[in-house]
Amino acid sequence: MKQGTSRILLGAVLVPGVVALLLLSPAFASSHREAPFVTEHPKVDATDFYMFVSYETGREGFVTLLANYYPLQDPFGGPNYFSLDQDALYAIQIDNTGDGFEDVSFVFQIDNQLPGLTVPVDGLDVAVPLKNIGQVTGVLDPELNFQ
Repeated sequence: MKQGTSRILLGAVLVPGVVALLLLSPAFASSHREAPFVTEHPKVDATDFYMFVSYETGREGFVTLLANYYPLQDPFGGPNYFSLDQDALYAIQIDNTGDGFEDVSFVFQIDNQLPGLTVPVDGLDVAVPLKNIGQVTGVLDPELNFQ
């Protein structure tokens, strides 16, 4: 390939790319926290939603739905993670037909329960302020002080 041809080819690729970059306006990210309702009710902040065909053996025909409602709860933030709002209705609405109206709805209302576990201290049973008092291996674990 001649030197002039390679310069033309490089210019044909490089110039439009540079022009496109210069013409693009910067994108600014948004968070959910500036929405007026969410600033007053952070426990209903729906942050992420994922829907995918299950990859588990024998469940290939099933769809898995995952929803995150309370952001920024990292594993190191425990053991007293924030709880969902008992007065709110959490809903996932699915439009299967593309008409803009839900065809399937999943509505959840949370019932937080604190069993009131205690630990013995100097002969007295003292209430535990934490959400667990030992290793938790499942949602019905007896060491879990919050359900």
